[in-house]
Amino acid sequence: MPGESSAADPGPAEPESSQTSPAPQPPAPQPPAAPALPPPPTAASRPPLGLDREGLLEVLGGSVIALIALFSSYDHITIAGHRVALQQQWGVWLIAASLALVVVDAQLATRSRSREKARLDRERNRAAERAERQRQAAALTNRCALLSGRLQLDPSSANRDRFRAFLALMAAATGGVD
Repeated sequence: MPGESSAADPGPAEPESSQTSPAPQPPAPQPPAAPALPPPPTAASRPPLGLDREGLLEVLGGSVIALIALFSSYDHITIAGHRVALQQQWGVWLIAASLALVVVDAQLATRSRSREKARLDRERNRAAERAERQRQAAALTNRCALLSGRLQLDPSSANRDRFRAFLALMAAATGGVD
């Protein structure tokens, strides 16, 4: 009867019909390749002044404040009852310098946000690669359990050959560790 069941009942061997012969084995599982990095931005693809949206808003706000300061300048200030005269030319230069500082600050903030985004992207890619490796390991464990169960339930030569081929594949993937 056991000889008849292996010849008459191909049920357990049917789902794995591509592996009926131990010779053609799939290659050893390889870790997923690292995702390709996007090309560096070209001069045409860079935003104006190297700023992102938040940086542009910061520069726009600083420009508005600078224009308000420029067109509502005072020629004097009073401190503790003493009048101090101001030259209008100094105010223009100070406004221009402060506007340059606003642009530089916006550029630094943009670069900082860009670095943080790149760091988060790398972490997300690493997590995805780790999850894929875990999925592959679980699939191999499940396959091993399935082949082992088939061999125990039906110790036919076909099941033994499949299990031996799988073990050889696992040994090759792990570097031949016994």
